[in-house]
Amino acid sequence: MINILLTNDDGVDSPGLGILAGSLAPLAKVWVCAPKTQQSGTGHGITVRDTILVREERIEGAIKAWSVEGKPADCVKIALLTLLPEAADIVISGINDGANLGTDTMYSGTVAGAMEGAISGLPAIALSLDEGDKGRRDKDFRRAAGIGVTLLKAWADHRLKVLPGRVLNVNVPASRAEEIRGYKAAGLGSPQYSDEYVLHEETGGYRRYQLTGERLPSREEDPSLDAVALAQGYVTMTPLSVHMTDHVLLRELEEALPGAGL
Repeated sequence: MINILLTNDDGVDSPGLGILAGSLAPLAKVWVCAPKTQQSGTGHGITVRDTILVREERIEGAIKAWSVEGKPADCVKIALLTLLPEAADIVISGINDGANLGTDTMYSGTVAGAMEGAISGLPAIALSLDEGDKGRRDKDFRRAAGIGVTLLKAWADHRLKVLPGRVLNVNVPASRAEEIRGYKAAGLGSPQYSDEYVLHEETGGYRRYQLTGERLPSREEDPSLDAVALAQGYVTMTPLSVHMTDHVLLRELEEALPGAGL
């Protein structure tokens, strides 16, 4: 039977995690290791100078579950190296409350949890549910969990290729099930935000700011990009790799360096 390590960045008590664990349980052994508290936007940080606290939790559908007072990558790392009594076959991170598109993947704790699994040599899936338009927020994660089940079945049957050391970044539209147009392979776009730092207080020579803002409607028109395809009602699927080398520039450097006089 497949062993799944399930994590997220919204915290061990988040509804998306619990619903996904219960949905995957009939197909596999589900082991959960997730942050104790909300870790959205923390990216791929790990705890190296402090100890981290681990506590056993109860999550329906999970063989065993732990919370970690750390980041998503911490959760995956300690689970794979220490906590799991059996080897994991795949890491799934989610269901995230909100899409992870384009350059957002660099900040995303959801993607980081999956990427830590890929760094460890496993295939991984990051699963997120878009928030949709204001006033139309779909808080029912069951549809996204159903898509997660479909993807796992396809991966297990070798119909969907998610290779070891790779992440499949999946975003589900907030549309109703009958409005979803299907699945689409998509590249990363460049989402725009109305970001600003709001001054909360100033005391003792220090200023306390908080980052606020929301995702703006995409100005991109290329339907092969994730934000555009998601807005069109598709479940977007973007393969990501831990290998960040720019091979085009690498070849240019190899050609230029001999005569560069460095």
